[in-house]
Amino acid sequence: MIELKDEPMQVIKKLNQHNFKAYLVGGCLRDYLLGSTPQDFDIATDAKPEDVMRLFEKAIPTGIKHGTVTVIINDVKIEVTTFRIEKEYQNHRWPTVEFKDSLYEDLKRRDFTINALAYHPDEGLIDYFNGLDDLKNKIVRCVGNPQERFFEDALRILRCIRFATQLNFSIDKETFEGVVLLKDLLKKISKERINAELSKILSSKNSLYGIKLLYESGVGKVIIPEYAKIYSFLHSTEFDLIPVQFKVPAFFACLGDTGKVEDLMRELRFDKKNITIATKLCKYINAKYDTEYLVKRIYFEEEKTSEEIIYTISILKKDKAMVEVFNTLKVQSKLINKKDVKINGRDLLKLGLRGKEIGSVLHSVYEYILQNPGKNNRDDIFKYVSSYLQQGKN
Repeated sequence: MIELKDEPMQVIKKLNQHNFKAYLVGGCLRDYLLGSTPQDFDIATDAKPEDVMRLFEKAIPTGIKHGTVTVIINDVKIEVTTFRIEKEYQNHRWPTVEFKDSLYEDLKRRDFTINALAYHPDEGLIDYFNGLDDLKNKIVRCVGNPQERFFEDALRILRCIRFATQLNFSIDKETFEGVVLLKDLLKKISKERINAELSKILSSKNSLYGIKLLYESGVGKVIIPEYAKIYSFLHSTEFDLIPVQFKVPAFFACLGDTGKVEDLMRELRFDKKNITIATKLCKYINAKYDTEYLVKRIYFEEEKTSEEIIYTISILKKDKAMVEVFNTLKVQSKLINKKDVKINGRDLLKLGLRGKEIGSVLHSVYEYILQNPGKNNRDDIFKYVSSYLQQGKN
């Protein structure tokens, strides 16, 4: 017996009371069966979208062309979609939808067996395609012929790897062969959709497994021409241990060239924040400093995330000493951040410095304090500035 959350149960009951069939389907059911709490709820029904709009007070036609209405109960969003079949796919992605009265036909057009289960509190679990066995055996398998499923919607190729990664499942042999055979169809998929799936793979707790699947299937090279370079850098690291917010930029940073990192991430429609972090990580990976100076440098330059970046770089460079050095320097109060330096550009302006000279002197002061945090007081810094300027005159 599945303990349904009250809100989707209310939707099923109301549709049944008005002589419509309704079943919990898709990822939420998969999550229930795997023992986790779903955040999204999907219901399949023979009710048409206009029926759903009429029956529920809060109903939004979020995808009415494809039969989907979002019902809101107690701030819980439940997607209610009319039974349908999909045919005449355009560009290996967009289908023509035809509404049907058959739950079987609706489940048959879904991507993977673990997503093609249905449940009704009176009828129990409905499993036409042995999805429950695949859940128990931890297998991602296409519904029906894998090549047909991937040819219909090429994004399923990436979704296959994403589900295997997130769930730590293996991929069925025929399904994997379909992935390899049809991987080039991903070139027809929008960069935004590829970004979304790739980001989920990289942000997973099993991300290194997903990175390996992308490499072994050849899918990685289709979406990123230099994928082999990234994989050769990452495959022997403990990438899974990187803080989740740094996994995506850390992956791209391994290209080793800030210009290439920036260009590739822009092409794949990543946001400015992730691109900035990736180029920073790339710079630190390439840095030829000794461990202690690199730790000091990162702490000095990164105001809010220095500890996480040091940990990330220690994993990427396979230098566990970085964390030990960081902890030691922190205890010894030998770390300082740029914002805490006791003078700034306005102070130098008062000394009569102008333009580029201010930037040059300030940069030198930063290097001096980075190496000598105990000198971070105005007297010592002004003495240093005086000496620096005097040397310049000589």
